[in-house]
Amino acid sequence: MQQGQLVPLIKTVNASTIIALVKHFESDIYPLLSAAGIPDDILQQHHEYLPEAPIRNLLGMMAERADPEFYGDLLVTSIREYFIPKLLEHLDSPETIGDAIEQMKTAVLHESPTTQLSIGYFNDTPWLCRFKPVEETDGYVWSEIFAILFIIEFIRHASKQDWSPSYIAMQSDGADKLALILKSQTTHYYTKRKLGAVALSNDILGLPYHSTAKFTVPSPSADTPREITYIESIYHALAPYLCRQSMTISDAATLLGTTPRTLQRRLSQEHTSFKHIRDNIMLATACRLMENKDYSLTDIAVELGYADIAHFSRAFRKLTGFPPKDYRKQFVA
Repeated sequence: MQQGQLVPLIKTVNASTIIALVKHFESDIYPLLSAAGIPDDILQQHHEYLPEAPIRNLLGMMAERADPEFYGDLLVTSIREYFIPKLLEHLDSPETIGDAIEQMKTAVLHESPTTQLSIGYFNDTPWLCRFKPVEETDGYVWSEIFAILFIIEFIRHASKQDWSPSYIAMQSDGADKLALILKSQTTHYYTKRKLGAVALSNDILGLPYHSTAKFTVPSPSADTPREITYIESIYHALAPYLCRQSMTISDAATLLGTTPRTLQRRLSQEHTSFKHIRDNIMLATACRLMENKDYSLTDIAVELGYADIAHFSRAFRKLTGFPPKDYRKQFVA
């Protein structure tokens, strides 16, 4: 994780669609989720985001268990049936595919705040570009393949054509895997590039945008999403994990794709610490759970990973100045 770079995030609702694909390979999905670094109870939690790293791990692990062509078809199906319709909710009546792409660049930020798309021109040819810090892992390869498939499927949906790009540039070396999925005889691939990109054309950008009729008011989220800070991205990434007291700074650094020393230094530059973040997430989670009358204080202590209610009460009182039963009585009621 470079200086000033936000933690890559993905919305939990979108991550759950990818997690559901595991059922095509394993009857018991939880060992694979655990190996990928995804909390077993993630689908029961109420956190808005997950860090991207465990989802990339999961994409790579599923690829190890599947025929590449079958796996590619599975990814394309999920893109067509879930991710494209989800994106279309953010578009506001674009007239051309070029307009739709401009709106898509903003819409993607609503779902993955650290994903940046741009149009770049090389030799007078427009390319839809995507940049991510490169990792030498199968998970990174398959996450890039997923992103390129998404771009292609979006263009196909918008143009109502069985379109394939003439050129694709990839940061990874996954061209052979992508070629098996696309089955295009006319697409040329470039690997180990500084960014991932799909070649378009001015003709494509000027085509009328076609989509199914919409009978709802455009989503207010079509507005530019609020930018988040580095510390906010840390909170979003670690919240699904830090409600449990067993997480160490080494565990957190692995999830965030950095080293404990680098993470410690970055947090110090922001005038905070891993302990401070962990305490704040614990407090926020405890307060949220206390708003639910179905949770006893003992249940909350167990949920947060404390040995017993006494340990939880001491920790809560140290942070707030009063015991949790008083908080529940005075504030929740």
